[in-house]
Amino acid sequence: METLLARFVTIPARISSRHADRIGRQTGPDFAKRLKLDEVETLLDLGGGAATNAIVFCGLYPNLKVTVFDLPATLTTAERRVKEAGLQARIDLRPGDFNRDSWGGPYQAVLMSDILHYQGLDANADLVKKALVHLHDDGRLIIKDRFLDESGTGPAWATAFAIHILVNTEQGRCYKVSDAIHWMEKAGFQSVTEVERTAVVQGFREKEGPTPHV
Repeated sequence: METLLARFVTIPARISSRHADRIGRQTGPDFAKRLKLDEVETLLDLGGGAATNAIVFCGLYPNLKVTVFDLPATLTTAERRVKEAGLQARIDLRPGDFNRDSWGGPYQAVLMSDILHYQGLDANADLVKKALVHLHDDGRLIIKDRFLDESGTGPAWATAFAIHILVNTEQGRCYKVSDAIHWMEKAGFQSVTEVERTAVVQGFREKEGPTPHV
């Protein structure tokens, strides 16, 4: 199954992506609850794959509508899963390349879940900056990834995954939480915080920011 991530990985890493999808179905409800999206009505799941997060989030938040952005081949699988869940009216599928194409919107929240470790530093900085103009004022960017701590040697599971990424990608690597915070603050996000240690970072677009142009 081709995803936006598949351009950067070899076959072993694609197997890992499928494993991550299964894990996402198990851990997604707890993750969604921790984000407290009760007031959010529109969310973009960037590189959202087979709509795993979108389906889980819509199940928890009845007023939420999600746009899943990924390559056309992946969205074929997402379309099937969305129909099986009966969520066609609440989950929109938008094909494209997130580095090159417009994401639509603006949205109240953008989720980047487990995509940044497949890209290089500059590409990630540009992607975070691009997120800002696809958000409403006071909208939030949520980055979920396998971050290393500031020592670069832990936690153990992230260190092991970092070796996997180093071996199986051309440009990817596991980044530190401080890298994500730096990208967000440099792009203009405010109130950037580590929501979950070495896992989730969040920042907000200020209310009086530039008018979104997408």
